Amino acid sequence: MHYLTDTEIETVKKHSSCFYKVFKECLKTKKEEVLIITDQGPNEDNKIALMLAYGYYLASKKKKLEVQILVQDVKKGFMQADGHVIKAVKLLPEKSIIIVSVSNKLGRLGADKSFRKFCSDRGHRFVSSSGLGMVTNSHFNIFAEVINVNYKRLRKIGDKIKKQWDKANEIRVKTDAGTDLVFNVEGMEAVANVGYFFEPGKGGNVPAGEVYIAPKGIDNVSGKVVIDASIRHETGSKLLDEPVMFEIIDGRIEKILGKHAPILEDTFKKFENRSKYPDRIRRIGELGIGINPVAVLMGLAIMDEKVSGTAHIGVGSNAWFGGAIKTIFHGDMVFKNPQFFIDGKEMKY
Repeated sequence: MHYLTDTEIETVKKHSSCFYKVFKECLKTKKEEVLIITDQGPNEDNKIALMLAYGYYLASKKKKLEVQILVQDVKKGFMQADGHVIKAVKLLPEKSIIIVSVSNKLGRLGADKSFRKFCSDRGHRFVSSSGLGMVTNSHFNIFAEVINVNYKRLRKIGDKIKKQWDKANEIRVKTDAGTDLVFNVEGMEAVANVGYFFEPGKGGNVPAGEVYIAPKGIDNVSGKVVIDASIRHETGSKLLDEPVMFEIIDGRIEKILGKHAPILEDTFKKFENRSKYPDRIRRIGELGIGINPVAVLMGLAIMDEKVSGTAHIGVGSNAWFGGAIKTIFHGDMVFKNPQFFIDGKEMKY
């Protein structure tokens, strides 16, 4: 078991106000019970998940909330969560708060529905941070700064973009690096992850700071995209030293070019071999824009996709935010300096 050292505990305590801010501004907690689920980290140098969880624990105590923190082994998506975690989640009173801070995945909660569907059905509000095992403990200060973002300003920007995307029939994104990609989004609704977790059954990622939308159907994305920030692969994320280019026809990645193409081909093939519907793996399921001015590129999907001045496409599943693709893989591919055009007119935000 990897425990926090005295130095790490003191580091978390110094930044405890940012976690209190999440409870106050993002969740607007009253007297709900709080369940925090984390893991021990892959090794002594990669305990970011545990450090963040402890920050939320301290904030819960400061808010005088009834809280319990549970630590389990590091999980992959196909694994079950530890028994004590499954039991605690199922015993949690309705309309409670769940904080998930894990190095990879939460794990399956028995044979029940997905975590999001479970929270929706039980009225739990949640904050989730996953895939954190890729970065070292030294990155904790960066996470704390990004979590401490000005949420009022973030919401103003995010809501403005969402309103435009909700009305759009077509969104085109271009970059000087060569991206020229067209999404048919007629009738689709965008999601603004800007720290609004007020309604029962709702939640989202922290760090916050993105707007994203699913395309209409499964075959309404065409063009090419040059990924020049980071990619998501089987075991994590990777900052790029050279770009990767996708050629997309009728919503599907048909060609991958670049030095890092083999790692993506290997990832897609592995998930195709595991999937009941392999044709869904290479489908484009999301267009997103990062709007968090404090976030920085670090080769971690949950952070990179939030960086202001970036955009991303999500490959694979999008069913949980209104799309038509349900599969075992979702990978965000991040690129820099996008220009967006809504029904032919450049988007202003």
